[in-house]
Amino acid sequence: MSDARGPHTGDDRATGPRLAAVDDHPVILHGIRACLAGSAPEIDWVGSAGTVDELPSRVTALPSVVLLDIELNDGSDVAANVRRLRGWGPRVMLFSREHRPVVVRRGIEAGALGLVLKEDPDAQLAEAIRAAHAGTAYVSSRLAHQIVHDRRGKVRLSERQLEVLELLARGFKPPAIARRLYLSEETVKTYRRRSIEAFAQNEGTGPASTAELVYRSMVDGHIDLDPTGTGTGTGTGTEHGPLPHTDAGEPGASCADAAG
Repeated sequence: MSDARGPHTGDDRATGPRLAAVDDHPVILHGIRACLAGSAPEIDWVGSAGTVDELPSRVTALPSVVLLDIELNDGSDVAANVRRLRGWGPRVMLFSREHRPVVVRRGIEAGALGLVLKEDPDAQLAEAIRAAHAGTAYVSSRLAHQIVHDRRGKVRLSERQLEVLELLARGFKPPAIARRLYLSEETVKTYRRRSIEAFAQNEGTGPASTAELVYRSMVDGHIDLDPTGTGTGTGTGTEHGPLPHTDAGEPGASCADAAG
């Protein structure tokens, strides 16, 4: 199923959306299903999972739309998740509390059709699903629109720059970073300088200090330090292979699926 359009034909759109969701909070999945059962009965719920890897074996039919939480606890990268889902067939709508523009833009540029914030009114969720089923871009609110189009999300940093920024955020000095990354100290300083220049080129003014550089990188979503001390840049998360192109089976049991 190499065609990213998957099952999406004119006739398919006429049947109404077949919805699946990926979120590692069962109460969220239950809330989505309950909300749509009452307000949008034409949307057919076909299953849910806590990770993208699990989804193909947890649906009763190939979904036409997948609601994807941006940050999952398995450490997977949002852009990689969107690409894998699109390769499988469904269209993707981001569904999250995430407000950092870099993280959101990565999902959009990978092929997601838009963003629904979890704090937005329920009616907008159904509108977003219908729009995605029709292949139309959608943002659920003024705030969501601002996040998707925030110019800060256009700053591009290389993987090496992100590695240096993460270590700076953890308090390492350039000599220690150089030893950890097997680089010269001058090269580490060059990556730091290029990061500052990337912010300045996009936003007009660059960070005035290393502390400000680290702060802006974290607030915008370039780096994300997890509690274990092994954080990775938002562009360097775990990326898995393509989803299996097999017939959908019965979904496994979960709190969300077992709920009424």
